[in-house]
Amino acid sequence: MTPRKPDLDRLLIDAAIALFAERTFEGTQMPAVAQRAGVGVGSIYRYFPSKEALGNAAFQHAKRALLDALAEALAEGGPSGSIRGEFGRFWRGFTRYASANPDAFVFLEHQQHDTFLAPDSRVLAEEIDRIAADFIERGQQAGEIRDGDAAQLVALAIGAFTGLVKLQRPGGLDTLPAEDLDRAEAAVWDLLHRKATP
Repeated sequence: MTPRKPDLDRLLIDAAIALFAERTFEGTQMPAVAQRAGVGVGSIYRYFPSKEALGNAAFQHAKRALLDALAEALAEGGPSGSIRGEFGRFWRGFTRYASANPDAFVFLEHQQHDTFLAPDSRVLAEEIDRIAADFIERGQQAGEIRDGDAAQLVALAIGAFTGLVKLQRPGGLDTLPAEDLDRAEAAVWDLLHRKATP
């Protein structure tokens, strides 16, 4: 039995994500997406009436996969009630996602999406922000995370992780030795962690 071919809409989304990561959304033309997917340009418009519709489908696909990776990592065992343990699970979720989906991570985190995101895409984007801000606020209440605006602290932590991913391109996080990845995790935790006062 021959393996089932991926659905054409998924092929188009995958091609678009790869090109958006490489050239940005604004720098990608529909014929290039069709060529990368190995189809005619007209095939795109049977599934996506515009470049913006394709961009939103790609964004939603990538964000949902990231949400799934985070949910899976957060569900794993660890110290019960430990903010530090929960941070480690967040880190693993982001690391696994960025390793398995490097183009999608670059597309999500290294580009501005304000030019084309539809309201339902914005709601999905806000879901990850809400989960991360909730973690920061719980850590602050427990006295383990420094004071400050939760959204700003999330931006600092994600910015540090995004910078690490960018530094490792094009090889990806898989090329980073495990001990270096552990040190990076510890450094980002230190950025968030409330230091004990003497």
